[in-house]
Amino acid sequence: MLRFCFGASGAGKSTTVYQEIIDRSFTEKDKDFLIIVPDQFTMQTQKDVVRMHPSHTIMNIDVLSFGRLSHRIFEEVGLSSFSVLDDVGKSLILRRVADILGDKLPVIGPNMHKPGYIDEVKSTISEFMQYGITDDQLALLEEKSGKRGALHSKLGDLRLLYSEFHEYISNKYITTEETLDILCKSVSKSKLISNSVIIFDGFTGFTPIQYRVIKQLLKSATEVIVTVTIDAGEDVYANSYEEQELFMLSKKTIRDLEKLEYELSQEEMKSVGTLPDFATWRNMRDRSGDIRINSSPVRRLQDNKALSFLEENLFRYNAKKYEGVPQELEIFEASTPEAEVRQTMLKITDAVRSGKYAYRDIAIVCGSLDEYSELIAQTAGRFGIPVYIDQNTSLMLNPFIEYLTSAIGIAISGYKYEDVFHYMRSGMTAFSREDTDILDNYVRALGIRGKSQWDDRFARRMPKKFMSGNKKTDDMTERELSIMEKLENMRVTITDELSPLFRVQKATAKEISDAILEVIDRNNSKARLDEYRDFFIQKGNLRKAKEFEQIYDKVIALLTQIGELIGTDVLTLQEYRDILSVGFGDIEVGTIPQDVDRIIVGDMERTRLKEIKILFFLGTVDGAIPSNAGTGGIISDVDRQFLVDLGTGVELAPTPRQQMYIQRLYLYMNLTKPTDKLYLSYAELDGEGKSRRPAYLVPKLKQMFPELIVQRPEDGSFDSQNAAYMDSLMNAAELIRKYAIDVISDEEKSSLYALLKVLGENENTKSTLEKIEAAAFRHYENKPLAKMLALSLYGASLENSVSRLETFASCCYAHFIKYGLQLEERQEYDFDTSDLGNVFHEVLEKYTSEIMTRKIDWRELSDEESEQILGRALTECVDRYGDTILRSTSRNQHMIDRIHRILTRTVGILKYQISKGVFNPAFLEMDFREAGNLDEINITLSEDEKTRIIEKMRLRGRIDRVDLCEDDDHIYVKVMDFKSGKKKFNLAFLYHGLQLQLVMYMNVAAAVEKKISGGKEVVPAALLYYHVDDPMADGKGDMQPEDINEAIKKELRTTGLVSDNDEVIQRLDEGLSGKSDVIPVEYNKDGSFSVYSQVISSDDYSAVSGYVNKKIREFGTRILNGDIKVDPYEGGGRNSCTYCQYKTICGYDEKIPGYATRQLDMDENKAMEAIRLSSQAND
Repeated sequence: MLRFCFGASGAGKSTTVYQEIIDRSFTEKDKDFLIIVPDQFTMQTQKDVVRMHPSHTIMNIDVLSFGRLSHRIFEEVGLSSFSVLDDVGKSLILRRVADILGDKLPVIGPNMHKPGYIDEVKSTISEFMQYGITDDQLALLEEKSGKRGALHSKLGDLRLLYSEFHEYISNKYITTEETLDILCKSVSKSKLISNSVIIFDGFTGFTPIQYRVIKQLLKSATEVIVTVTIDAGEDVYANSYEEQELFMLSKKTIRDLEKLEYELSQEEMKSVGTLPDFATWRNMRDRSGDIRINSSPVRRLQDNKALSFLEENLFRYNAKKYEGVPQELEIFEASTPEAEVRQTMLKITDAVRSGKYAYRDIAIVCGSLDEYSELIAQTAGRFGIPVYIDQNTSLMLNPFIEYLTSAIGIAISGYKYEDVFHYMRSGMTAFSREDTDILDNYVRALGIRGKSQWDDRFARRMPKKFMSGNKKTDDMTERELSIMEKLENMRVTITDELSPLFRVQKATAKEISDAILEVIDRNNSKARLDEYRDFFIQKGNLRKAKEFEQIYDKVIALLTQIGELIGTDVLTLQEYRDILSVGFGDIEVGTIPQDVDRIIVGDMERTRLKEIKILFFLGTVDGAIPSNAGTGGIISDVDRQFLVDLGTGVELAPTPRQQMYIQRLYLYMNLTKPTDKLYLSYAELDGEGKSRRPAYLVPKLKQMFPELIVQRPEDGSFDSQNAAYMDSLMNAAELIRKYAIDVISDEEKSSLYALLKVLGENENTKSTLEKIEAAAFRHYENKPLAKMLALSLYGASLENSVSRLETFASCCYAHFIKYGLQLEERQEYDFDTSDLGNVFHEVLEKYTSEIMTRKIDWRELSDEESEQILGRALTECVDRYGDTILRSTSRNQHMIDRIHRILTRTVGILKYQISKGVFNPAFLEMDFREAGNLDEINITLSEDEKTRIIEKMRLRGRIDRVDLCEDDDHIYVKVMDFKSGKKKFNLAFLYHGLQLQLVMYMNVAAAVEKKISGGKEVVPAALLYYHVDDPMADGKGDMQPEDINEAIKKELRTTGLVSDNDEVIQRLDEGLSGKSDVIPVEYNKDGSFSVYSQVISSDDYSAVSGYVNKKIREFGTRILNGDIKVDPYEGGGRNSCTYCQYKTICGYDEKIPGYATRQLDMDENKAMEAIRLSSQAND
């Protein structure tokens, strides 16, 4: 017997039916009353029935879903032994079957590895099962779609995949959809059903497979009652209806259920006669048992004028217009989703503070729950409002998933860097963050790659950017030994823990699953996950705690399931990981509300709301209402409509057009849920700042309620916008920002003063407010380090290089970070421009050293012998440099050829330059430490009278090459500095302390010569840069080789400073009369120097030399006085911030008061004049 209970939303259908069966449960104690509801409604329905029952128990009343009904009947009839394939298992097998089919799936196959694609395939296959689509029906659809090539091919792939999927699981598993097919066959055997009254409540419709189950229930049960949401004034038994009707789905459901009853009656009448046609039979059917609840207004809204009017007129033809302002209905707009949620929380706060409502009386429904859920959770937390978000959580970002994925990745890639440190930083290993950082730096610096290197003992020390690889160094310190021991222990732990995975590079799925389970056990993962759970419980984040509580069992179950489903299939580890990733994507954690008094947050279709007084409907924008129902999946929206239009009779899931009309029914049901008040809201912009339009529902409601005005509460009063302390702090921060930049209105000032008073007097917000104020009015103030702190950082005896002092001149703060705090960029096992310079220096040193050791005359050195010497020097350097980094990659192998080409050019030019003059190389890599106790490098800065601390500075450095020439009375000194990049000497930069190196080198070289000169006068002849390069020559296409060589010689001419003494110049470039191709000197025709000559008089050089010494002393004193000013410069085409590796640390911002860039706009003539004045002042 089939009965219906009809009524509009809120009419009391559930209450009426539940009351009937409760009453009957007393009088018909021999019967069972089974209430079937959607899965997510079971708990709430149980609560409702228990609450309504006089004894608050339900002895012969049970609340079930279709799934739980299946289990009950299977247990009763002895069918509980088969294995049911859930969504995770379905995905795993579909992925495996697709791999097996390979090229037989030309459309679907290549996409199966794309993220999310397997879910679309699974959804389509599940749809076929839910709607009972057979292989023959799919073949029919494929045949009929022949004119649409892409669809035809897709259906062909799907049919094959569908068939092979069933073949793969046959006699082993059944799908959740197939359980209902088995249920159909089992219902007749069930005594439970034969003596039951069955009620279907909360459904808006049924799938074909569910209809087949209901048909069997109708056949076996004593009575079936179905509640249907439909206005009782409608023609509920209509034989025809339009798809755009509000209650179209309800009318279709009534008709389909009566059709089932008609078919059963036909079967019963076969032996005695025939029934009239269905339409006639419907008119004759006894409907005396049907219940019509035809109350107006509906019971739920009988005391709510505006919402009862909404219920009666929404989406109806000839809808009336409401007279007056609807007090119980409000629409508000906000600028952004954040503002929209915030306004919602303010209104909830006001409602609860009024004392009329508890949190459980309020609910939130979202047009797009995915967009709003995290935002609601965060904002509700800020307001202290308890919420429960009715949404399953994906676990793909859980640390345990990341740990397993990267662990398998390590075995696949052979310890690829990214996999190793995803694994290390997953939060699931035994290593601390500090230890992981140490290992990370070590691996990067030494270029440790591949399993063979990870299997070897970690014994090599951390390089200091490869320089220690070139020179013999002291033994490891005790601290270094301790670090190396720790690194080795970490290596052993990692390789031992992951070793099971390396044994199953290609194995059965069961063997790989067992290996992963062994890794999990070795890592003690369960205990680590329990620690996370306990941590989140302490923090009050029960949602996260539940995630960590459930994930271990779910992952173990997944691994076990893979072993059972495809256990005998032989897979590579990569194939297994791909399948496992699909399984991880399907794992979700569901939670249940922890607090009785909390707000339910959900969506229109899934969430079950009962007895709420206030409903907030967020995100009522176009695209969410109606939703972009297009699946964009395997069968597109257009294709789905095409298949429906074919008229084959094959029923598929609703098309987007049909879904849009169905969604109107869900809208109607949700908007009529609250008894007291309904809020609808929308944001003008989305999370990315793109404009959005209100949903069609908004103008429709404004049409129904002409005096309804869309509010904008975020522009409301001061008090209304500051209900929560945390929210008030956000408002205060915005107003303080406006105040700081002087764009605040008088009204906003008043609000700010009021906020500052309230927040400043509250201990919970006072400190945060002070930080906000400090940030808004931030200005830079140079605060030197305390004297004793500077001394503790640097020591009373500074060990300084000239380049370090130049760094200080460039920016004191950069010097402090680099040399005081000793922060460095991470060392990488690569070969960059700085390494290129190191190699050039070392090879040139070895090359020159051999020539000098063998006492070969540079002017008689043949090209052939020069090449042999260079080859030996280069080979020795390459073999030792940076732990053989130059031979580590093909790119670096190519770099060797480039280095050889450049150095061949270089030694040729250097030979030429030496041969042009009478100077000869005398010292190579002259180390300041070998110069003895020179005043130039051992500088006393000051002596503190109180502490008796003597502050000193000792300069360190190495001069690349010192050339000498002497006569009876003089020793002429030439200093050479080799540069891998172009560098031009500039007196203006020297004046500001940015180019002290060459002059300082000359001062030291000259001082050394004075000590050993035997009384001869030491004359600074030239201080020069040489650019190590193999340049292209500018010229015409018909240039001869000798012309090209001449052009290159001029291009590689040294730069720097040269004595203006003609005798000295002739010693540097004999016979020079015009433009030199060796030194930066050029004569005019009258014998004077051209403006392009870089020459200096002996007096001026003495002034420059003295100025450099003075500058060095000044910088040393300032360093020990704690000068750490953020003081970058700009000038000469340079900006010290451009390539500064610390620019993200200092916080420099020209918009912040106090910060400024020094503008160095002095030219060289003015710089020389200033140096002279400084020298005269010292005299």
